Amino acid sequence: MQKPSPEPEEAGRANARPDLLAGQHFPPPPRQERSRRKRDALLQSALALFAERGYEETSIEEIARQAGVAVGGFYQHFASKRQILLVLMDRLLQEASMLTLEARSADLPDIRDGIARLLRQAFQVDWGYAGAYRAWREAAVLDGELQVMQQQIEAWTAGQLALLFQALRQLPGARPGVDTEMLAWELALLLLRLAETPLPESDAVVASLTSLIYHSLFADPA
Repeated sequence: MQKPSPEPEEAGRANARPDLLAGQHFPPPPRQERSRRKRDALLQSALALFAERGYEETSIEEIARQAGVAVGGFYQHFASKRQILLVLMDRLLQEASMLTLEARSADLPDIRDGIARLLRQAFQVDWGYAGAYRAWREAAVLDGELQVMQQQIEAWTAGQLALLFQALRQLPGARPGVDTEMLAWELALLLLRLAETPLPESDAVVASLTSLIYHSLFADPA
């Protein structure tokens, strides 16, 4: 089976990952291993509390306490609760970016199985950050800057999917005339909502989305 062709370099630059940390003023980055561990503990604590309680109901004091860090230690690494949310979402986009890069260069001996594998990997990343998704959507309601960033995330996600779909359509059996950009937008919005809550029937979700994508892009064998 052929390998999907990677997107042109120009398209990659045009669909660059949103930089959520641009313009943010963070405390100096930790140099000692102990300080780095404390920062990571704060991030994991915030992620868990956001998933459990949401953004507004989670306080800096609770994040610090669950991480085993003094409140003053929180401010050594983050200027605010909003800032720790930005870091979590930026980490998520970094991992998602690596996943889509691997997906567009992967061998697909069986197209349906390959799509299913990519979806499972995507959900594994997304559901690992479900708390960040929940907190982000809640915080963005009253934060115009986060709303703009959310639009950038949606556009970037749709762009990544469109590039993947365009590569898949180079494979044998692809349907002609498919509007890959519209398909990518529809699926991007759906995936972003599904990412907020890990689902117990994940295999069924993956199977359903695999069928949707496959039949949208490929004709059934005669």
